[in-house]
Amino acid sequence: MFVYRLTEPIDSFGGLIPMDDWLVGDPGRAAWALQAVLALADAADAPGWQGDMRHLPMVGGLPAPALRVKQGNNGDCFVISATDDIHRLDARALSVEVANRPIGAWSLDDDSHEPPF
Repeated sequence: MFVYRLTEPIDSFGGLIPMDDWLVGDPGRAAWALQAVLALADAADAPGWQGDMRHLPMVGGLPAPALRVKQGNNGDCFVISATDDIHRLDARALSVEVANRPIGAWSLDDDSHEPPF
């Protein structure tokens, strides 16, 4: 996942879908959204994420879905995407690449209590 901190805050989120609405009807979207939120947490120090949101994250497509989050401080905006196409929107955006955390269902019946990968 790529985490971007945009150089200018965005105040208009027109054309984007609130994350709770976007999640409806497609279980695969929940795994992707969880990976995106975890990527933001994992990259927190580098792009300046402080952990507070002004409102629910929004989702919109570029060539691929991207999660947009507006921080509660002075409105810093973050975009999380599986692709590195955000530089088309903001060539000076700070970007950090974060490894995806595995998301899935598995049985913890064995003694290791570890996912099978």
